[in-house]
Amino acid sequence: MSATTWKISGLYFEACNCELVCPCYSGKPPTYGFCEGNCAWHIQQGQYRDVSLDGLNVIMVQRCDGFMRETKWQCWFYLDDRATPMQFDALRSIFTLSEGGHLANIFSHLWEVQSVERATIEMKLDGWQHHTSILGKLGLAIGLLKPEVGPTLCRLPNVPGLAALAEEDWFDDGVMKFDHRGKNALTTTFVYHSGE
Repeated sequence: MSATTWKISGLYFEACNCELVCPCYSGKPPTYGFCEGNCAWHIQQGQYRDVSLDGLNVIMVQRCDGFMRETKWQCWFYLDDRATPMQFDALRSIFTLSEGGHLANIFSHLWEVQSVERATIEMKLDGWQHHTSILGKLGLAIGLLKPEVGPTLCRLPNVPGLAALAEEDWFDDGVMKFDHRGKNALTTTFVYHSGE
């Protein structure tokens, strides 16, 4: 259990290369045997000790070469460059799982953090339609809502999310590159804290 008290909550959205609805949500292997895509968190309310994290953004690029509940994920994190040094350290501690809590309880045996760096993150939120980008490197946008498939279950954490299609889901850092527009996407809310 973390010795530091923290709590963050807000909006989460993701997209990947799987067909809608992503089999991972129901505990099945990914559509094509691997999963890769972008995940984004907008912190509406956040506190790490006495440090406010309100309004900050985090993006994770992930790649998993197998069943996501059993296979390690490679994770690259981009933290909001508006963060002060104290806020950056707080976000890094939370999202690299070094501060424990129920997020770490779920993912500490799965996430393999490859890097953590600052980035200028553009975030636009309008109802269920969300868009985030890092200029020249990454784009993620929730496009077409799919109400006919109903709410689905998101693993971050186990709360209902709205199934959709990705208008954008691309990444290119010169080494890793993908583009999965038109594939699975999901938007939901999150609450993470330092408790179990």
